[in-house]
Parts: sequence; C-alpha cells; structure tokens
Amino acid sequence: MENIYEISRLVYLSLAYSNGNKRIISDHQTELMELLQRFQAEDAFHRAVMENIRAMELQLLEVEPLALRLSARNGASFFASTLTDYGKMLGRTPLKAGELLCVHCAVATAFFPTESDLDAPVEDLGVIVSGDVIDILRVFAKAEETMDPADEILHPEVRTAAQRLRELPEENPDSKRAVGGNSWLELIIRVLEHMVTTGYLLEFQEEAEEEMEYRPTPAYQSAIRTASVYVFHAFRELVAEKKMTLLPGDTLQESPLSPPSEVPHV
Repeated sequence: MENIYEISRLVYLSLAYSNGNKRIISDHQTELMELLQRFQAEDAFHRAVMENIRAMELQLLEVEPLALRLSARNGASFFASTLTDYGKMLGRTPLKAGELLCVHCAVATAFFPTESDLDAPVEDLGVIVSGDVIDILRVFAKAEETMDPADEILHPEVRTAAQRLRELPEENPDSKRAVGGNSWLELIIRVLEHMVTTGYLLEFQEEAEEEMEYRPTPAYQSAIRTASVYVFHAFRELVAEKKMTLLPGDTLQESPLSPPSEVPHV
C-alpha cells in the first residue's frame, strides 16, 4: 500500500505515452524514468504494477526505453479507443471511422500477410511504403465490389466503408485540396504518421527525395497478435482470395468506380 501512488503514476504516465501525449511525458520525464527503473529492478514493485494493469483491464505490450507500452485488454474495456476516438486524436474531423478501419487493416495486411508473420522476428518483417497499402486497398475494394450480396464475411459497416473508399481518388492531383481524407493517400499518410507518433511504427528516409519507409515495432506486432479483431482476419482473407483469382496483367486500378451515391458514413 505504501507504493500505491507510485504504481498508479507509472500506469497513468505509461497510458499517456501509449496514446502519444508528448506534453505529459515531457513534463514528467524524470519521474517516469525513475518509476520505470523501479519496475525493472524491484520484483515486488514489478508484481504490484502488473496487478494494477490487470485490474484496469489493460495489457503490457512492451517495456520500452521511455515507458510501458500499454493497450486495452479488450474492446469492452474503459480504456479501449474507438475508431471515432482515433479520428479525433488525428485532429481531422472529416476522417470517417470506417475508412480508418480499412486503412488499418490494409497496413496490418502489408506487414502480416500470413498468420505466421505475427510470430516471426519483427526485424524479419521488412518495410512498407504508402504504395504497398494502396495496392492492398485496391484488391480489397475490388474484392468487396464483386462479393455476393448474401456473403457475410464482412460486417455491413465495413462494406459501406469499402463503397465510400471506391468513391475517393487514390491520389488527389490538387495538393491544395488534400485535406481530411480526400484521397486514399491522404488517409494512409495520416494513419501512418500517427502510428509513428504513438510508437507502433518506425519511419526511415535515406534521401530527401525518396519515399518514406515504415517498419513495425515489437509493440505493434504484439498488439495485432493479441488484440486483433475479426475484421482484420476477414479483410486479410478476402485480399488473399482475390489475389489468387487475378490473372497476370490485371491492374485493378483500371476497374470502374461505383457511381456516385449517398453512402451513409460509419
């Protein structure tokens, strides 16, 4: 009981860190470093912190140099972030939850195309660029478009999001209009940037004119492995099945877009 304040502080500051709140971490960096050292050095303190994490329905993804990487244990947890919350964190109100979900599934599919990749050494997973995510979204959008209406592999809201994606251009030719999700590329860049900020991805750029590359962190792999939802597996399965049916030379990007319509946003 004499350490309850320090235990709660470590969990609180680690939650702030895991959610990308740089201001809180900057203001309490010395305190956080001392608490993290105690967590790693004192068995009793370590056990008490883990009990606190379990009691709050959190899970420890990784012990990182700056803090503990924490996430909600399940979607019903008080600390679970919804896609609407995520859109607010990105600071772009036009971003729609369903579109963000599709982009996240495409990013995860790019890094973990097979189930075995979730257990592979993270350094062996390679890197991706935004174009890799666009390629996967192309396959997904085409696969969803040609699905049997009675097929229930995807949740209806995800199908609605796929329809919305097909109405957007892959890249917005007018950069002045590239705000708040006017194109696939804008959505992807915003998601990737936020994942870098929150420590789930690392970014690399060897030359200024070269495209930014992204590598997954152990925390991201652990999060997908332990907390990935059904929609990710359904998304990945649909993409894999569609790729198997493509003939050499199929481009997908030349497929006709759905006619404009009023699609309810998720």
